[in-house]
Amino acid sequence: MKKFSQLLMILSLGIFSQFTMAQVERSQLTSSIENREPTDDLEGFVEGQVEQMKRVYFFTQVSGLASNQIIHRWLYQGEEKATVTLNIGGDNWRTYSSKSLPNYWQGKWQVQVWHGDLMLITHHFEVSYPE
Repeated sequence: MKKFSQLLMILSLGIFSQFTMAQVERSQLTSSIENREPTDDLEGFVEGQVEQMKRVYFFTQVSGLASNQIIHRWLYQGEEKATVTLNIGGDNWRTYSSKSLPNYWQGKWQVQVWHGDLMLITHHFEVSYPE
């Protein structure tokens, strides 16, 4: 029984150590990406124009996840609207996904960043299309 407990502890340390090394260094909601960097910071509010669909980007810089994947989950009022799988090519990696936001999807949004079953971060924002 003692050997089983030790084995279980060693295995669980190995599993948890892979997740503790994964880090989101930076993340940002932005209206554009240039040279793999966000051009502005929309923070918690996105304003569109009634006649035009608004597109936003979620930039994420991660470390400790080389040769793995992260997932961006875009949720509108708690309902998943898009899932984007992003390959991580190095130990310090910048990546992003985007979402078009039609004017009938005004309200509360969030982007979640996942690695496997572990949510690394979430970013909340609100979308408005004033008349």
